[in-house]
Amino acid sequence: MKTPRYRMYNKETLHQKRLGKHTMTKIIIKGRYSTSSEAGIFYHYTSPEGLKGILKSRILYFTDCRFLNDHNERLQINDELDLFWNNNKKNYDANFVKLLKNIKASNYEDSAYSYMESDHSSEKEAVLARYFIFSTSVNNDSLNLWKYYAKNNNYDGYCIGLFTIALTDEWIDRDTGVAIESGLVVYSSEKKQTIIYNAVEKLYDAWCKYKVSDEFNQKIIRDFESWVSITSLFFKNECFEGEEEYRFIAIVPSAKLKSLTFDYSGFTEKMYDFRIVDGVLVPYIKMPFNFWNFEKCWPIASIGIGPSMNYEQKKLGLEHFVTAFDYSFPNLDIYHSKIPLRY
Repeated sequence: MKTPRYRMYNKETLHQKRLGKHTMTKIIIKGRYSTSSEAGIFYHYTSPEGLKGILKSRILYFTDCRFLNDHNERLQINDELDLFWNNNKKNYDANFVKLLKNIKASNYEDSAYSYMESDHSSEKEAVLARYFIFSTSVNNDSLNLWKYYAKNNNYDGYCIGLFTIALTDEWIDRDTGVAIESGLVVYSSEKKQTIIYNAVEKLYDAWCKYKVSDEFNQKIIRDFESWVSITSLFFKNECFEGEEEYRFIAIVPSAKLKSLTFDYSGFTEKMYDFRIVDGVLVPYIKMPFNFWNFEKCWPIASIGIGPSMNYEQKKLGLEHFVTAFDYSFPNLDIYHSKIPLRY
């Protein structure tokens, strides 16, 4: 890590700049919250039933963040925050540390996104939102992910390659207020510490530069609270590193959750629903893709078939299935996993 910026200030320059309206309304650490979003193809692993549903309906399921495979989802950042302050609080003014050191991710819903996305954050009404996640991977042939679909010495999973630009553009719905954030998941504690450090440094630079006031202190707190909330969605335990996840997050206004719908071919579909997973009623959001093109489903680039001895039969069935629709898959590449099997 670099030398903290506070050492650049002395008594003549510390807290000297006057606060203006622009300073109070502009988000200090607004922007990408964990890692840069990327264009390209990312891969969603699913069961045969999941594959059939996605291709047939052109709908993807975004799962409530509290019901994923990591029971510490969103809360993992708290350990990293404790580690950061334990190691670095000596590098910052005690009054600044006092403002931020107890801020943690906690609630499953908050107004962080409406705050972070406003250019006039102090004037914008806070909108409570919930977070729903659709998981993909940068790896199109991952043994770690095929294992979720292992049964009787065979891997019955499929891997759908998705063009992300088309999907992201379509999912941003200005009418309903649903928005999409996407990015690589961060597993390494070292990388997480660097991400936290960079955010804290930006806030500390502003805190040292401007005149001290209760109003500005509250702004510093609110900026960091919102940053922690959003960034927590991209931090995951190191034990999941083998998944190489790239995730899409649907930020859904809580007040609109029950009334969210989308229209397709004359039908209105409710977006909020539940499914049963291992005996648990799991809330999710239905997110349509490529509905504007009735003839071609071009966001689906490929379909991988998991390690299996009956690949040719699975491929034949899949080829027949994709030609049974009223729309085509012009970019579709069907491939077999290269992971060897032993019987």
